[in-house]
Amino acid sequence: MTRVLPYRRPRVGVYAEIDGVEYEADGYPRAGSVTVFAREDANPNPGLLTWHEGMRAWSATVPIGRCTRIAEVTSVAGHAGHECQVVGIDEYGKVGLYYLGTEKAALPRDGFVQVDAGTWAKTVDVHDLYEYREQHRDLLFETWWRAEFPQPAPD
Repeated sequence: MTRVLPYRRPRVGVYAEIDGVEYEADGYPRAGSVTVFAREDANPNPGLLTWHEGMRAWSATVPIGRCTRIAEVTSVAGHAGHECQVVGIDEYGKVGLYYLGTEKAALPRDGFVQVDAGTWAKTVDVHDLYEYREQHRDLLFETWWRAEFPQPAPD
C-alpha cells in the first residue's frame, strides 16, 4: 500500500513513489533521475532524504529505476457543462478554474473571462463543481514500453 505524505488540494505537478511512499517532485525526470522533496518539520525518511537549504525542504535525487511510479497530476472538474482544470481552492471554498475545452462561444455567458490568449478563467464556489477528479499521466510508461517491446534492430 502506498503511503501518501500530506498535501494540499488541488494536487498539481509531478509525484514519484519510492519505497511505497509518494513524494512531490521538483519537475519532470531529467537525465534518468528525479528530485523529490518533503516539506515536513521532521525528516520523513532519513535513509533517503537530506535537508536542502535552497528548497527549504527534505530532498533526494534518485534514479528513475528506483521509482515504482512517476506521474504528472492535474485536478479537473465539471462546472456549468464545461470541463475545467482546478488551479486553486482557498480556505473559504472558492475555486479557481481554467476552461479546458475548445468551444468558447458560451464562456462569456457562463461567467468565464479571458485572462490570456486562449485562456478563460472563473472563480466559483466548491459546491458548484461536479465530477472532481485527479488525472494522472504515467511518466514511466514510455520507459516501460521500450523495455517490454524493444524496436527490432535495423537490417
